[in-house]
Amino acid sequence: MKETKSRLHLDLIWVYDNDKRIIFYREPETTTKNQLDHNFQEIKKMTRSFEDFFMILDLTVAKRPNAEIRQYILEKFELVKNKLSHVAVVTGKNFIINMAVTFILRKSKLKSYSIQKTLAEAEKSIDDKIN
Repeated sequence: MKETKSRLHLDLIWVYDNDKRIIFYREPETTTKNQLDHNFQEIKKMTRSFEDFFMILDLTVAKRPNAEIRQYILEKFELVKNKLSHVAVVTGKNFIINMAVTFILRKSKLKSYSIQKTLAEAEKSIDDKIN
């Protein structure tokens, strides 16, 4: 397996081999528009030569975003949703984040998504979709 880290932010990691095209995206504690702009630009660059990709979105340290940021997240997912086959969101046991994620994912109209408590569960979710 080969890993490529985003040049400017270590919160994005592109992991791929012959079968897997996975982005691991660790959301920082506080989400900003600038950070979202940068990371989604990087995602588009990382995936430009692929028909589709998968994402593990780690929100275990993230705080609940305000309404403006939630709307901005929806706009950013709109840029990649045609190529995004499945996003597995890791929330830990954070009830507040689970509610925010559920709200955002339902509104996003992504092809496929799941919410897990652990990274291992998210990895299994991606593997199940690939196989």
